[in-house]
Amino acid sequence: MQIQPKNNHLQQLANAANTLTRFLGTRDLPKLTHNTLQSKYGFDHVDVLILFGGTIPFGCDVAAATWKRGLARHLMIVGGIGHTTQSLRDKFKARFPDMDTEDKPEAEMIADYLAQEHGIHDILLETKSTNCGNNVTYALARLREAAIPAKSLLIMQDPSMQRRMAAVFAKELQGQDTLIINYAPYRPYLTAKNGTLRFIRPYWGLWDIRHYVTLLLGDISRLRDDENGYGPKGKGFITHVDIPPEVETAFCLLNSSQLGTVRTANPAFSS
Repeated sequence: MQIQPKNNHLQQLANAANTLTRFLGTRDLPKLTHNTLQSKYGFDHVDVLILFGGTIPFGCDVAAATWKRGLARHLMIVGGIGHTTQSLRDKFKARFPDMDTEDKPEAEMIADYLAQEHGIHDILLETKSTNCGNNVTYALARLREAAIPAKSLLIMQDPSMQRRMAAVFAKELQGQDTLIINYAPYRPYLTAKNGTLRFIRPYWGLWDIRHYVTLLLGDISRLRDDENGYGPKGKGFITHVDIPPEVETAFCLLNSSQLGTVRTANPAFSS
C-alpha cells in the first residue's frame, strides 16, 4: 500500500496520521491479559467481548485470540449492512472464494469466518445495525433480549471509530453501573520510506492509506462538541470528548494535505 502525496512533508504527514490513530484507537489496557484486567479493574475477565463489524478481518483474529484466552464470558458480534460492508465482503471473498458473502450482514460474515478459521461457534449476533450509533443501541438491546448480564463490556472496533464508539456507549449508559473497556485491536501506523508513505505493518484487510486517513479525519470532525459535531452542543449522539491541541494540529496538517478528505455520513445508513 503506497501513495505519493504532492507535498514533500512525508514524515510529518505520517506522524500526524499516527497521532490521530493513537488518539482515536484508544486502549484502556496496554495489552489484554488476565493479569492486566485484574490489576486495573479487580477482575480477570469481562462479561461480554463485543466485536463491531467496522473492523478489518485482522481485528477478527485479535478478538478470536482474546476469546480463546478466556478473557470474556460471552462473545458478541455487532454489524448489519453499512458503509464498511462491501469492503468486508470483498476482503473475505478474495481470501475465501467459496465463502458466502452475498447480501450477508457483517456480523454473519465474521461469525462464519470465526467458525471456519478459529472453531468458534458460541456467538451472539446483532445483524440490523447500520451505523456507529445504532451499533451501540442495538447491541445493548440484543444483550437485554438474550438476558445476558453485562456489567463489564470489552469493545473492539476499527481504531478510527473506537473513541467515538466509547462516547456513544457513555451516552447510552449514563447512570448505569456498566464498565466499558476499550481495546482497539490494531493500530495502523504510517512511515515515510523511499519517497512514499506506507503502513509499517500491513494488517490483513487494511484500508488503503487515502481511505484510512479519510476515516481518521472524519471521526475527529464527528467527535467535536460544536454545532457541526456529534457532541451535546451538536447532534447529541455522543458525550463530550476533549480533543487535545496536538490532535487538532495533526488534523489540520492532514486535512490541508489532500492526502484524505473528511468522510461525510451516508444518509442511506442513518437511523
